Amino acid sequence: MSTLEPGIADILLRSRHTLCEILEDRGYNSESYRNIAPEQIGILATAPRSMDMIVEKQISGPAPCDRAMVVYMTESAIAPRFLESKMSEIDLTGSVDLLVILNQDDNEAFDQYSLKVWRENKQRVTFFHLKHLVLHLGRHVLVPPHRKLTDAEARAEMDRYSVTQKTQFPLIKHSDIQARILGLVPGDLVEVLRPSPTAGVARVLRICAA
Repeated sequence: MSTLEPGIADILLRSRHTLCEILEDRGYNSESYRNIAPEQIGILATAPRSMDMIVEKQISGPAPCDRAMVVYMTESAIAPRFLESKMSEIDLTGSVDLLVILNQDDNEAFDQYSLKVWRENKQRVTFFHLKHLVLHLGRHVLVPPHRKLTDAEARAEMDRYSVTQKTQFPLIKHSDIQARILGLVPGDLVEVLRPSPTAGVARVLRICAA
């Protein structure tokens, strides 16, 4: 992405806004990144790493880490065999919730990498295609609301339904776009509110799984 392609300025601007909303939903303070100057759009297109974002956890917020980092890797496609070496360039010190923005189609290698670093280091990494962030798919009118439950809420739900293992709940895949928006990792419990012709709203619980 060395030059501004037709329509890319709009994609960059709208995806940046969506990222701020996702960070807020996860419990981080993204206010300082909500306004972006026109010249910054050009920088984002030509030197994306200079527009990386670092935000702190909101006081008493639900964020799982002390801070979140958004890293743009949109200049060129990343071959799966080079993914680990490319990711090693990112300085992850302390408790960090990492969101990596790509400009290439989804690839199973990205999901497998996210699972690998979670299992080995408890490091949270989520990959997004730039164009998939033009709209906030977690807030779309046709998408039922999804909410990650806290550990205390998850335990209460297990007691309520006399569930001894979380695996007894229906699954939501770690690679699902709603799971990625929420930053879910295997074992997280999520509440889904679906429209119901009889009850008005049907409440469903799902467990994040690989």
